[in-house]
Amino acid sequence: MIAQRHHSLSRRLLVGLVVVSFSYWAVIAWLTVRDSVDEVYELFDVHLAQTALALLRVTDPDESDPLVIPNRTQAPALHEIFDQWPELPQRLADSRSATAKQGNTGAPVVPAVTGSIHSMHAEYEKNLRYQVWSGDGSLLLRSANAPVVTMASSDGYSETMDADGKTWRHFAVWDMHHHFRIVVSEAHELRNRLVRRIVLQLASPLALGLPVLIVLLWFSISRGLNPVGVLTREIASRKPDNLKPLDASSAPGEVRPMVLALNELLQRVTHTLEGERRFTANAAHELRTPLAAIQAQLHVAGKADSETERQQAMRQLQSGVERSIRLVGQLLTLARLDPEQALPDAHLVNFGTIAEAVCAELAPLTLQRGQTLELLIEPDLAPLSGNADMLSMLLSNLVDNAIRYTPRGGRVDVVVGHYLYGLMLEVSDDGPGIPVSQRDRVFERFYRIAGPDQPGTGLGLAICRRIAELHHARVTLSDGPRGRGVTVSVFFSG
Repeated sequence: MIAQRHHSLSRRLLVGLVVVSFSYWAVIAWLTVRDSVDEVYELFDVHLAQTALALLRVTDPDESDPLVIPNRTQAPALHEIFDQWPELPQRLADSRSATAKQGNTGAPVVPAVTGSIHSMHAEYEKNLRYQVWSGDGSLLLRSANAPVVTMASSDGYSETMDADGKTWRHFAVWDMHHHFRIVVSEAHELRNRLVRRIVLQLASPLALGLPVLIVLLWFSISRGLNPVGVLTREIASRKPDNLKPLDASSAPGEVRPMVLALNELLQRVTHTLEGERRFTANAAHELRTPLAAIQAQLHVAGKADSETERQQAMRQLQSGVERSIRLVGQLLTLARLDPEQALPDAHLVNFGTIAEAVCAELAPLTLQRGQTLELLIEPDLAPLSGNADMLSMLLSNLVDNAIRYTPRGGRVDVVVGHYLYGLMLEVSDDGPGIPVSQRDRVFERFYRIAGPDQPGTGLGLAICRRIAELHHARVTLSDGPRGRGVTVSVFFSG
């Protein structure tokens, strides 16, 4: 046998909240990293362009900016450029002189190479380089880590990869007269390093705070579910006979509906147990009478002096046994009709066919009593959804009661037909009838209006009403069709 897994509500809440929190943090971190990366790249691009423009102003102080850079950061001042490249003006002047001499002599001139950027970190120096080209394509100036060939063939922003597999971001710009072309390059590694730092700073609180979050969530869920544990302990400590309702006022809002539903169940169980106790007590009382009569008739039969007395006692004994058998059968039938159960084995049945079978079964009893039993079935009856055995029991009890309470020579009519909302059953007799004041009580268990010659059990109509309730039908009592007896009507809706 495979054991069923018991799911813990607190564990499911904890796992759900942790997953939701982690997913939320992950989405927020991803959005933040994405926006931060965009901002970092845009900021570096602006800085790259501003550096190229500042270098252009140093190269040609009379030159105005050839383009407008987004105002994300202020462009560096000239003295900052001089601080970063202290020998740049002199080297640029030397390059111009060398270019002029080259024009006179025709000898090639090696471009000047600047020194280190002393005011910056050495690591940043390796990731930043520049070139200054003349209008005729001569390399006038370059940084120590810049190649002698042009780093960017197109103007504006571009990207290339060097021989070492390192990606560079370039910005190239000309002066207004195309005398000088400035190319400034920055390694992608510098940007990626900053992005990695941002990701690490965002992920670190998540990784470090997740265990703390789990502990706090577990503590909060345990405290929040504590009333459920209190309610569980209260129910477990109760004795089996304690069916008092639970206190729903102190229960949390989420648990209160369950407590109210449980209280309703306890009330139904209480009513059921009380009904069963009454049923058992009444059944014991009703069985005591026929059993006592049987015992008395056995005593009379044993003490009888003549055959006539003995035969009379045996007939009384047989009558008592039949009554006991009938009472036990009806008790078992009523016990099976549990008031809390649903209608079992419901199918579409032809109630006319059921009525024909029941009347055919009880017809010999009416012949013995000199009575007339008439059955009228209207044509085109719609099928009825119900349990065929129970419907047969319903009609059998009604017809049997009518036969037993109708005097010799009387009449019993059974009608199966239509009414406004469905199907209708009527059983009428011309017996003594039932007083109006007692028509509600005759449906109670063991209540009967019986004469000495017809000692009923008081269960027939109770069984009929319960069967009707299971079929969502309504039972009414009225006067007989000829002003005598009683008419029992059962209305089936739908």
